[in-house]
Amino acid sequence: MKSIKKTSIALLSFLFLTASMTSANAQNFSEWFRQKKTQQKYLLSQIAALQVYIGYAKKGYEVVGSGLSTIKDISSGEFNLHNAFISGLKKVSPAVAGDFRIAEILAYQLEIVRSFNTLRRNGQLGTEHLSYLSLVADGIIDACYNDLGELLLVITSGKLEMEDGQRMQRIAAIHERMMDRSAFTQDFCNDATLLIKQKQIEQRSIENLRRYYEIN
Repeated sequence: MKSIKKTSIALLSFLFLTASMTSANAQNFSEWFRQKKTQQKYLLSQIAALQVYIGYAKKGYEVVGSGLSTIKDISSGEFNLHNAFISGLKKVSPAVAGDFRIAEILAYQLEIVRSFNTLRRNGQLGTEHLSYLSLVADGIIDACYNDLGELLLVITSGKLEMEDGQRMQRIAAIHERMMDRSAFTQDFCNDATLLIKQKQIEQRSIENLRRYYEIN
């Protein structure tokens, strides 16, 4: 992951040197989930969001999968769940179903996609810069997609024959990988934002010098 970051930042430096861009900000959802005192109450809707995100990570806001019906509002986490999916989840032990890391895994995924989308929406990004950004983002999101698919198998009864301890270990491993990707994404986006701001400062300095010499 460190080598990926170094390569990405080096390429960012090269690409952004020739471009005029504005800064991008990444919104952090992890703290929002941590602050929930009644996390168990919201767990089912968060798991529903996870199932939606299996499709979202690949196809944007397109709804896929047979385990849910209607999405009311993806941003607020209000979902109607298929009864069979709820029943399957309830058969998993409370220790597994109530693991706080499940909600955090989803929070990291939301954070990762939102951060990359913030950069993508930059109106001054050229084709070359968007292509590179997409290359990095797609690689990270594809890896997240695979982990979310694995998580869905682990937390749904009947999908995999596993003891609770094994399920918890798999959840912990997925959580750690997602946390690493979230940290990389934030570093990547923060460094990109810094390079953008530096370029803007340089351009303003050049423009001020040009105006000065035009006046004199």
